[in-house]
Amino acid sequence: MSDAIDGLFDPRRNETPPAMSIDALRGLLQAQANTIVSVGTGGERIQNVDGQWQRDTRTLNANFRRLGLEPPFPWNGLWDWHGFYSQNLATYHERRTHVRELTQAALEQLDNIEARGGIHDPAADDDSPSWENLNARILGLIEEYSSARDRDGWQDVGRRSREILIDFGKLIADPSLLPDGQPAPKAGDAKAWFDLFLAKYAVGKDKAELRSTMRAVWDLAQKVTHGDIADVDAFAAAQATVLVVRTAQKLLRDAE
Repeated sequence: MSDAIDGLFDPRRNETPPAMSIDALRGLLQAQANTIVSVGTGGERIQNVDGQWQRDTRTLNANFRRLGLEPPFPWNGLWDWHGFYSQNLATYHERRTHVRELTQAALEQLDNIEARGGIHDPAADDDSPSWENLNARILGLIEEYSSARDRDGWQDVGRRSREILIDFGKLIADPSLLPDGQPAPKAGDAKAWFDLFLAKYAVGKDKAELRSTMRAVWDLAQKVTHGDIADVDAFAAAQATVLVVRTAQKLLRDAE
């Protein structure tokens, strides 16, 4: 049997919860709600499910906060829920109704985020070791845009976009990109490495528009970082940054 305060000493409490998509959050929200209802209506025993429920709640709450949303349930553990319904909700019907209302409010928050329009990453499941850090940065950018609500937030999106492009420039920096006799750009000159990359992998008149579009993204990210901008500018910078990285990734793979 598990003690009611065991969750306070769970060594995993200090682990960073994984980031989740909105669809995955909906699934976890439903599972958490079902468990709350079950233990409050004569189903599961709290001591059998509380540890897992607390771990999942930390993940759920962290992801809601990452999106700038209010966490759905006010209890850190199922014993807290037990104390609440024992004092306030006498019948099973009242308990089910209360949990359903909280769950519906949380779903509406997620629906509003989705309706607002999010950043799409066509290669979110890429697991290339050399791109792993960049993939994590892109996920962070998507989350940053999802929670941005004012100019400061939108400018943060621009900063993240610019940082991703700089990291990308470092990732593709390779002496093989240099024409014969040309000295290498400085290590931190990501834009110069990016231009060298395009000169090699997007060469020719038929790729002129592609080169121009990809170069313009650098200027857009810079503008969103410092300019008097709106939501649409932040969206464009973030989505374009993902486009540049994934297009370059495809250029590399096609060449290989």
